[in-house]
Amino acid sequence: MFILDFLRYSRGYVVFTAAGDFVERFLNLAARDRIAIWDGHKTGDTYTGATDIKSYRKLRKHAKNAGVRLRISQKEGVPFQRYRYRKRKGLLVGLAIFAAFLFIMSRFIWRVEVSSTGGVPESTIVRALENIGVRPGVPRASIDVRDSERRALLLLHDLSWIALNIEGSIVHVEYSQSVAPPDMIDPNAPCNIIASASGQINALNIYDGQPLVALGDTVMKGDVIVSGITQDRLGQSLFRHAQAQVIARVTHTIEIEVPMQQTRYIETGDERGRNYLGVMGFEIPLFLPFKIPHPYHVERVREPVTLFSLETPVWTLRERYILMEEVPVTLSKEEARKQALLELAATEKVALEGAEIYDKKMGVTTQDGHYILHVEYDCAMDIAEEQEILLDGNEHNIVI
Repeated sequence: MFILDFLRYSRGYVVFTAAGDFVERFLNLAARDRIAIWDGHKTGDTYTGATDIKSYRKLRKHAKNAGVRLRISQKEGVPFQRYRYRKRKGLLVGLAIFAAFLFIMSRFIWRVEVSSTGGVPESTIVRALENIGVRPGVPRASIDVRDSERRALLLLHDLSWIALNIEGSIVHVEYSQSVAPPDMIDPNAPCNIIASASGQINALNIYDGQPLVALGDTVMKGDVIVSGITQDRLGQSLFRHAQAQVIARVTHTIEIEVPMQQTRYIETGDERGRNYLGVMGFEIPLFLPFKIPHPYHVERVREPVTLFSLETPVWTLRERYILMEEVPVTLSKEEARKQALLELAATEKVALEGAEIYDKKMGVTTQDGHYILHVEYDCAMDIAEEQEILLDGNEHNIVI
């Protein structure tokens, strides 16, 4: 619809009225001549519609034959605007300069947009791209997309892949964060499976190696559960990389300490402000240099400058510095408890990932100005831990 309206406006059109007793005959004659009329409606004996300039000239003949009065009520489009401002040469020169400006600016990158998926801060990715030359203000032709992607991965070790897509004057960035593999022993090195905690074995899944315990057995922390040393039919020792999943019911303990005496920063109510004008990747300060006392919290608001609802490579940056002061704070037991529970939730997420918790007992003590939260878990978890079998060069001499 937008394209059709644009074409009509560029060619020029008129809004007309046709009044008389034979408006229907007039419309039939226009339809027989295949004249395009749009936005038509009738009020009483008056019909209002729109048509292009060339078609309106044809409508005059049909209006005369039908005996209706035809009048132009509105003129719209480029031809009429051009005629109206034909003597204003400065305006035409300004439009020409503006068109040339847009053409030249379209050859440059206006902004870089990062589709954030979490994990890696957007500012880190933008800063890495700036280091390899992908930033607002550089010519589009200077960016080799594939080479830039490879160089970005060399700088951003936390990413598994990154993709740059240039659309017009905007660089769209998509990425995926890499997942660091867990620390593991060389899969070709011989190893035992030992117990990482004391408990009673509920499930034992052996993938490789010789089991030394059975279901229901109780093991102590450090005991060998699956041996990487096996024997073949001739009685010779074979060294293997033992692998197993060992689910045991264990007692796991987490202890959280929160100091009752802490230091916090509070707002003083005093604020300072700084404004910048950004153009093509450069920021121009719009303030006199002055020192802002520490400590402070800063908030930044960046807004693009738009033209005809389109973003331009110009933006404004407003910085709001909120001054803070350092004050000592003594926590109440309830405040210390809330902080300890928050830290406990974060610790549980890591330490007990994948564990099935049957019971949890919590105890609280206060000692040397610290609020101590002691939590004991009755849970089932995987206690399999690999321990490398060290050979001293002679395969018959084993160091465990």
